[in-house]
Amino acid sequence: MIRLLKRIIYKIKETNWKYKLQGSDVRIQGEIITPLNNHITIKKSTIYVDYNSTIILHEGVRLEGIGLWVTNGGRVEIGAHSFLERSSNATKPEYIVNSGVLRVADHTKLACQRLWIRFGSSIEVGQYTNVNPGSEIRADEKVIIGSYCQLSYNLRIWDTNTHCIYSPEKRNRLTRDYFPRFGYEYERPRTAPVVIGDGTWIGERASILKGTTLDENVIVGYNTTVAGKHIPRQKTVVQGIELKII
Repeated sequence: MIRLLKRIIYKIKETNWKYKLQGSDVRIQGEIITPLNNHITIKKSTIYVDYNSTIILHEGVRLEGIGLWVTNGGRVEIGAHSFLERSSNATKPEYIVNSGVLRVADHTKLACQRLWIRFGSSIEVGQYTNVNPGSEIRADEKVIIGSYCQLSYNLRIWDTNTHCIYSPEKRNRLTRDYFPRFGYEYERPRTAPVVIGDGTWIGERASILKGTTLDENVIVGYNTTVAGKHIPRQKTVVQGIELKII
C-alpha cells in the first residue's frame, strides 16, 4: 500500500499540470530546460523524459499531436520556432529517443510518422528544413540532414539494416527466449551513416538507405532508392523505369 502511494505521489510530481489543460500528458523525471519566457506550445501530445534524460526546448517551439519518449540517457534539443506536429489525417507520430541524441535546429518542421533513435546514435536536422507526413527516420549510428531541405511524403531514411541477420538456430532461440517480445533488437545491426546536404529535395516514397551521402542541392526523384552511394552536389537521381508497349 505504501509503495503504491509513493508511486502515485511521484507521478503527480512528475506531471506538468500546465499542459493538461491543452490535452497533453507531460511527465518529466529527468531534466527539462526551457527559456525564461517559456513561450512553448505542447498540445494533444504525450511527452515522457526518464530520470537520466534531458529535453531542451528553445523559444517558440511547438509540439502538437505527437508522442515523444526520451529514455536511457537520451537527449533532445529543439531549436527556436521549430515544430514537431501531426498531420490532420495521420495517426499520432512517434519520436523515440533511446540512449541517443536528437538535435533539431531553428525554424524546422518535422511531421514524421516515426523517428527512432537507438544504441546511442544521433539524428541532426538543420534549420529551415521540412519533413512531410508519413516519413520515417531511423538511426542506429548517425543521420545528418542539412538546412533548407524539402523532404516529401512517405520517405524512408535509415542508416541501419534495422535487424541483425542471425542463423536460423539463433533467431529461433531468441524468439523462444523473448516470447512474446520477439523481433526486438538487443544488439546493433549493421549500420553506416547517412548524410543529406543542404538544399536537398527528395521526392515522395523515396528511400535513402545506409551509407548514402547526398551533397548539397541534390534532387532525388519519386519512388527512388539510394543505398550506399555518394551523389555529387547539384545532381538529380531517378529510378530507372522501363516502359514497354505490347
